[in-house]
Amino acid sequence: MTQPASWAARRMAGAALLVAAALGGCASIGPQRMGIDRSDYATHLRETNKEQLLLNIVAMRYGDAPLFLEVSSVISQYTREGSLHADIALGPPVDEADGGIGGSVLLRETPTITYTPLAGDRFARSLLSPIPPAALLGMIESGWSADILFKLATRSINGISNGGRDPLFAHTADSDFDRVIAVMGRLQRNRALQLHVEHEDGRKFSASARISPTLSDDEKADIDYLVRTLKLPGDRRGEFGIAFGAAQIAPDQLTIGTRSMFEIFAEMAQGVEVPAGDDDGRAGTPVADAGAPSALVAIHSGSRKPADAHVAVRYRGRWFWIDGKDAASKRMFLLAQILLSLNDTSGGASAPLVTIPTG
Repeated sequence: MTQPASWAARRMAGAALLVAAALGGCASIGPQRMGIDRSDYATHLRETNKEQLLLNIVAMRYGDAPLFLEVSSVISQYTREGSLHADIALGPPVDEADGGIGGSVLLRETPTITYTPLAGDRFARSLLSPIPPAALLGMIESGWSADILFKLATRSINGISNGGRDPLFAHTADSDFDRVIAVMGRLQRNRALQLHVEHEDGRKFSASARISPTLSDDEKADIDYLVRTLKLPGDRRGEFGIAFGAAQIAPDQLTIGTRSMFEIFAEMAQGVEVPAGDDDGRAGTPVADAGAPSALVAIHSGSRKPADAHVAVRYRGRWFWIDGKDAASKRMFLLAQILLSLNDTSGGASAPLVTIPTG
């Protein structure tokens, strides 16, 4: 009887060592999981933010109000559990191994995600207020293309109207607007026209547009076009002040009117491809204006989820998406995401707090 007991003890000790080794190997879960969790959470936060924005744009096409739920915190807690069990017969024959010993280790994750709806003052500041002029000009000063930003985010430049297709913000486009912003973008890329923003404190700033003293013949022709079209002084001055408003304030100033994010989303919603049967008024009707601008993005629809979409959402039983190969639409969609973040000046739009134990 002593030999089987010794055998059982050895089996028990071996299993205990295996479980202890497994538990010991998991002693530092945090460092091992941090790289995986950081990548996974970043990927899913990015994708769900894209999906939420597209869903709101599509919903606005159908007359629904936008609703944003922000992820304010993510807490991922891990629990490590180990167990050892034995089923041993005390008197087995010497040449038989009657009984069994085993162990198990369980790693359990319990994430807690906190959502905060965008409402009240933050909703008004983020979606209904015009885009902060300093933010828009700061992006252009740092190299973002002026023509693309102005196409998306401005209502007018010195009274030259961008136009609008959505009935809530409809206004006639001026035929010169597209050429004005194209010329500005070309001069910016050639560094013939540069914007400068000078911040005096947290709220006040001044901005100016400076013309290079050395211009090619083509650049001189572009500057002459802007001076003539925007009603600027034709005295070859090298700098103009920038102000904000619906119409030109002073002869020597560029006056820019910015859109709100709500207006931008409403204009982007005009690019939604309305399924057959929903064009009876359920998806609204754009203003019929020969001078209306083209849609800012192309949002397709269908009964099945596409295989190669930049972002896709399901709404009213159908799929809506931006094509993964549509570079222009993806660019506008990216700018809308960035401007939405910049437009929240309440101080409460901090990035999500992700807490993962690393001990």
